[in-house]
Amino acid sequence: MLSTFVLGATVTFAKWHLAQDARLGVLHFPISCGWQSQREFTTATSLLHLFQFADADYVYTDLVKQDSECAMGYWGIAMSRLQNPLYLLPNDDDVNIARRALTAAEAARHTSPRERAYIAAARKLFPATGISGWNERLIAYARAMEAVVTKYPEDREATVFFALALNFVAPLGDSISRERTRAAELLLQVFSEQPDHPGIFHYLTYCLGHEKYQPKPFERSTMTNPAQRIVLGAFAFFAMLGLGIFVAFTADFRPGAGERTGFGGPFVLTASDTRVVTERTFRGRYMLIYFGYTHCPDICPTTLMTVSQVLEKLGPLADKVQPVFVSIDPERDTPAVIGKYLEAFDRRIVGLTGSPAEIAAAAKQYRVFYKKSPFENSDDYSMDHSPYIYVMDPDGRYVTLFSPDQSPDQMEARLRALLSVSASDSATADLGRATVTTSSGN
Repeated sequence: MLSTFVLGATVTFAKWHLAQDARLGVLHFPISCGWQSQREFTTATSLLHLFQFADADYVYTDLVKQDSECAMGYWGIAMSRLQNPLYLLPNDDDVNIARRALTAAEAARHTSPRERAYIAAARKLFPATGISGWNERLIAYARAMEAVVTKYPEDREATVFFALALNFVAPLGDSISRERTRAAELLLQVFSEQPDHPGIFHYLTYCLGHEKYQPKPFERSTMTNPAQRIVLGAFAFFAMLGLGIFVAFTADFRPGAGERTGFGGPFVLTASDTRVVTERTFRGRYMLIYFGYTHCPDICPTTLMTVSQVLEKLGPLADKVQPVFVSIDPERDTPAVIGKYLEAFDRRIVGLTGSPAEIAAAAKQYRVFYKKSPFENSDDYSMDHSPYIYVMDPDGRYVTLFSPDQSPDQMEARLRALLSVSASDSATADLGRATVTTSSGN
């Protein structure tokens, strides 16, 4: 009984100590340095994801002062100097500081092969010798991070940094490039598993939309004061006893956590005409599936209007496409409410709703994030959600994403290309069947 209490108290304290500020989100990024350095590193990297580059640099620098052999602390200093190259490239001082930090990282004793891969990737951005253009450096960094993801598929932070690297090298202003689409797919995969990650929500909402967004700054809380260090020392022995449980709380080592699956899968929902439908109901047509809600003030109606325009532009080909609007707000969006709402856009858009459990199951299949956000001093609320349109082929397989900043013309062109390929494949199959029939007749 006493040992259970001690372990429970240790875990509770550790969790509190690692997440004192809820604004920093929940980050899983284990490193090989001591557990106190791990805490500082987690805080600094959360700040990095929140674009609080100066604060991140401050905490990383403090970390390596306390643990001069922690390689990933130096990596963090270099990455905080990269800042956001989409809008502002590092200056000469930033480059020199980052180079020195990576040199220290390469010489540090507390490191692992996985961490050395991160450091080697960062070195592509800040080479020790020679000077190349930023475009070449960013491309080399993206390739290096892809190698990290390939070698360590269970590392979700590697996936996030690779997605950001893809975003860096995508053609400027091109919202539908292959790189941006792949970045969105990767981030949505992580988002479905770690919705409280400090960076992914604004990466998806703003970075991939290429908006000039910076998360709102907040006053940096005191990280570790002397009193906390004394308490930590007192708990050090008990923390060793609870290490196994502590790791289970602070790292994602669950069976299957590294598996990556695609988007889409079975669902059972209720249409606006009260029919019960499944994903098989729409087989034989390309499905454009969008998750939103009828009280959405801007992005949902804008997206549905875009879909309506795409259907008009496709003309007769629109019969081969089925737009589907799935509500993430079953509390307010009854079948009747959804049916009335969609009348303002296009009657060909099918509206679906269901019980909270049914909606959650469908959203999980498509890796859609959504969360209820109550208004202050009010019973009303909004719904935060990922804003992408999922394009599924006639067999129900995922094809690509449409982002909310794409124009109707861009979406129409992509769908026409898909429909053209589909028609060509169908004609080839018909020809093959006719040949077999003729041969059999002979």
